[in-house]
Amino acid sequence: MARKTKTVTMDSGRDAGKTFLITEMPLLQADRWAQQALFALARSGIETQQFDEDEGMLGMAKVALNAISHIDPLVGNELMNELLTCVQIVPSGGVARDLIFDDDSGDIEDVKTLFMLRKEALMIHLDFLTAGSSPDTNN
Repeated sequence: MARKTKTVTMDSGRDAGKTFLITEMPLLQADRWAQQALFALARSGIETQQFDEDEGMLGMAKVALNAISHIDPLVGNELMNELLTCVQIVPSGGVARDLIFDDDSGDIEDVKTLFMLRKEALMIHLDFLTAGSSPDTNN
């Protein structure tokens, strides 16, 4: 079975109109990433008892934000940057390629784009936690 993919086009900011292809990590990479994230959370000393199931996704978001604030920044940065390995840019020619990160001529110019791409890369791996995949995700 092919890995899941999702196409994201930025609609605002300095990267408006740019299209990106997000591809699910291979199984072992995704498993290693998840283990690293769980170990980082466990070492952070957060209290998961504060999660109120009645708050649903909002409650999960509150716990996640609290957890992230306690993770070692070096570990957190590694995890966040590894999410970008799932992302390729789709230039006007239509053939996806790896991202170029360069201060002068990199593919991404807006911090909002980095945030959105990392979020979408994370969500493509966590969609099994929701009721189902979004319509534009290949299963």
